[in-house]
Amino acid sequence: MKVMYKNKSIITQAIPLVITAIFFIASFSMCKNTSNKKVNEPIAAGVIKKDTMRIRPLTNVKYERTEQRLKQGAYLTTGILQCFACHSQRNWKDPTAPIIEGTYGSGGTVLLKDSANLIIAPNITPDKETGAGAWTDDMLGRAIREGVGHDGRVLYWQMPSSTFRNLSDEELASVVVYLRSIPAVRHVVPPSKFPDDLRSEIRKSLQPITKPVAAPDLSDSLKRGRYLVRLGECVGCHTSHSEYSPGILGGGNYIDRFGRNVFSANITIDPAGISYGREAFIFVIRTGKGGTLSPVMPWISFKNMTDSDLNAIYSYLQTMPPSRHYVSNQKPFTKCEICGMEHGFGNRNKRERPQGIKSDPELYSKYAGTYLNEEDSSSYTVIKQGDTLIAMSPWTNGAKTEMIPQSELHFMAAGWPVGVSFIKNKNGDITGLAEDTDYGRIFKKIK
Repeated sequence: MKVMYKNKSIITQAIPLVITAIFFIASFSMCKNTSNKKVNEPIAAGVIKKDTMRIRPLTNVKYERTEQRLKQGAYLTTGILQCFACHSQRNWKDPTAPIIEGTYGSGGTVLLKDSANLIIAPNITPDKETGAGAWTDDMLGRAIREGVGHDGRVLYWQMPSSTFRNLSDEELASVVVYLRSIPAVRHVVPPSKFPDDLRSEIRKSLQPITKPVAAPDLSDSLKRGRYLVRLGECVGCHTSHSEYSPGILGGGNYIDRFGRNVFSANITIDPAGISYGREAFIFVIRTGKGGTLSPVMPWISFKNMTDSDLNAIYSYLQTMPPSRHYVSNQKPFTKCEICGMEHGFGNRNKRERPQGIKSDPELYSKYAGTYLNEEDSSSYTVIKQGDTLIAMSPWTNGAKTEMIPQSELHFMAAGWPVGVSFIKNKNGDITGLAEDTDYGRIFKKIK
């Protein structure tokens, strides 16, 4: 959306997030590479097949319309959730692709069109014939947070329900109430089409929300920034899908959207990323880098956020591990040794083995084993090989990779987007493994 170099407490106080490895690696919601361009895209060999095939039955919940909900819903919908960046008509003749007045929520934007797919954002205005006016509140809510349409069909990856599921029940109520309040626009939008096998794969990944979702802890700026980065799906767009990853938020993800192709930027604090400071960062978001930023980046929505929230996002990004991965959308495109793609500044990049420390190989026997995350059924396999520790992770398509010690319990590996930390109980036994990411994936040692 992360190794907390500046605040280790976030590693140990990770907030659980129910995102399947299939969503996280194969889709990254809105920002999955969906073009026909060849890219080394891992498929998470560590994922244990789990066919849930679950769609939650609808309820008769109805959200009361209040001024506070209208206000909060408007802020979320037009800002961090970027709803109208897709569900509106935009002027693509203008380099900034502004939303056309009077079309907010009316849909019709083609997100992806190729020989196999036609993905179009639907009309979500209150129009009863062509929009969402006849949908119940729970139909809207289920589509937003669970990726299931009003008629029970699964929605395409680019509907980011895998991140929107983090919306609290009250925030969801606010969004639904606000969408009910916008002007109804009569606009017939054809349905999206994509292959049945892909629809089936998405369906297997569905995770219905059957328990209340409480409000997040936003007691300080860093926690708020972490939450907003998650909702905005920054990790999905700004992390490369290549088998050898430049790292979380290290950029280079090839995105085909709105009929435009771009590589996402490195937004870590490395000189190759956003080392230019807080004020410049906010300027980029507010103005689209002076109108030069690709409209694939939804800055037309993010610019509506408050200074406080943009500052919180920037503060949180400062806690991410730096990635020395130069990325540009300006030609000439040259081969990047790190991610394997051809993009601007590609020839500046070199693969580097992470620095490590000396460690006692005798400890490695304790670390060897299989580690399972029960929520998404993904796993790590760790083996001791001579004086080294080798692992196969969900990130690297099952490739065996040497784990390089950073401390007694903390390890990194070349090409992994995140490091991992082994979990030791009070008796000194290794009981689990935690990824250095605020997504909170904890893996229990099962053998």
